[in-house]
Amino acid sequence: MPTGDVADRLIETATRLFYARGITASGVDTIAQAAGVSKPSLYAHFGDKGGLVRAVLAHQHGLRRRSLEAHLLARAGLPARERLLAVFDWISTMQRGDWARGCPFVNASVELGEGGDDSAREVVGRHKLWFRGMLADLAAQAGARDPDRLASALHLLIEGANARLLAEADHAAIDEARRSAEVLLAAALPGESGAV
Repeated sequence: MPTGDVADRLIETATRLFYARGITASGVDTIAQAAGVSKPSLYAHFGDKGGLVRAVLAHQHGLRRRSLEAHLLARAGLPARERLLAVFDWISTMQRGDWARGCPFVNASVELGEGGDDSAREVVGRHKLWFRGMLADLAAQAGARDPDRLASALHLLIEGANARLLAEADHAAIDEARRSAEVLLAAALPGESGAV
């Protein structure tokens, strides 16, 4: 990914515009002007708009990964079950702040659609795989008999809450998802009431 003041400014600007307006609605002219650079500079750093989209998605992945890892590190002394639930708390905080329009990766995936930029869709896919893998690691630490299955179910709850936020501006959906996660954990973890 290109680095340097101009590239960083373009990535920061495009990140903001893509999330607020959408990828399609944010043209290269608008992005370059908002970043205070020339359109040829954008092309020199990223090749085309697709290259900028990929750079923005990679940038967002890094931001979210560092943010969630710091959130979980601050809770390192808690049992793994509580750290799993803390992921929902992190999502809730994000949705009430930087992530007020739902998951930027899902939003981008919808805009990219079938026949879109496959390399950008791969960045989205890698982010989702990383996130589900992180949930599976926590589930394994908590003693889940099938950590991957539990992680997949928890991830579905989160994605549903993100969709409701985007479609209905429902900021309480993640809280409902957290309550549903508690039910799943009670059934999936040893020593929990209702464990199967």
